[in-house]
Amino acid sequence: MPLRYQEVKQEIKKIISGLKSGSRIPSRNFLSRKYEVARNTVDKAIAELEEEGYLRCVKGSGTYVSGMRMQKMLNVGVILPSIMGDIYPQFISGIEEYTSAHNINVVLSSSENFPERQKSNIHRMMDMEADGCIIIPIINSELSFETFSQLKRHGIPFVICNRSIDGLDVPFVGVNNHHGAYMATKHLIGQGCTRLAYFSQRKYSTSIERYYGFETAIRDGGNYLEKEKVILGNYNDDELKERIRAVFEDEFWPDGVLCFDDTMATVLYSILQEKGLQPGKDVKIVGHDDSNLCNILSVSLSSVSLRAMEMGKEAITMLMGLIDGSADADSFRLIHPQLVIRNSTDGTTN
Repeated sequence: MPLRYQEVKQEIKKIISGLKSGSRIPSRNFLSRKYEVARNTVDKAIAELEEEGYLRCVKGSGTYVSGMRMQKMLNVGVILPSIMGDIYPQFISGIEEYTSAHNINVVLSSSENFPERQKSNIHRMMDMEADGCIIIPIINSELSFETFSQLKRHGIPFVICNRSIDGLDVPFVGVNNHHGAYMATKHLIGQGCTRLAYFSQRKYSTSIERYYGFETAIRDGGNYLEKEKVILGNYNDDELKERIRAVFEDEFWPDGVLCFDDTMATVLYSILQEKGLQPGKDVKIVGHDDSNLCNILSVSLSSVSLRAMEMGKEAITMLMGLIDGSADADSFRLIHPQLVIRNSTDGTTN
């Protein structure tokens, strides 16, 4: 839980957000009565707001809203699982489009998908007293729950993006994975596919959400769900390839496949080549992420775009609302993905 003075500080920031520069805020005695706290609690909150440039105290006169905050550089931390992942460059671009126009310094960190690295990055944000953070957690970040809780107790506002963490009650910006997979599966059905498969190398919240979207579309269309054509687990590269090969050993191999991501689709392409099957003709395929891979494969890949740039823009906008007190601490936003259709589902070749 935030310290009481930090709660009062956030309440005063809400008052400031509705006032013009130079406006006088209520007296400290009034604020002490209003928030039912000791006078020194109000003094500490105001002292920090003055140091941060929100307020200007004039001895014998009062406390006023300062225009200096517009000149003060904010420091915002952005912690990602990887800098070079398929969606992360676009996500960063969405953030930087906002920060470059609003005098905000971005401190970028990569966890490299390691829990200890993620933990050290979060502690770095606390040590530098960041004004706020945007975090895309690594997979299985539930193991780092206490670290996120420390950041919250430290009074640094932060927004979680892309994948949520069970039990962590903080603002969230993500993608409607269920809808994206549902839309992609409906597209495959519309292209005449009747033997549908879903492939994912890892099993966690995001891959499960996409699987449910896949299953819902099949059942809504009156099609039969063939569980033996579903690969959803935690496999190394060799195990994954052997499982895909086994699916295509069946006489009635899939004619439509929804892949968890575009990288998964590249593995499928290599197996189909072994089998003498052509993506887009013999097997229609949809990936996820709409990454650069889509246009360099032998047959361009249809893919679900997560609209990562929009996610970045929404995340920084939400964070700034937390910092200035205009956003709710339980804000939640799901962005609807878009299906980008290419040759892997329209039956033509590049």
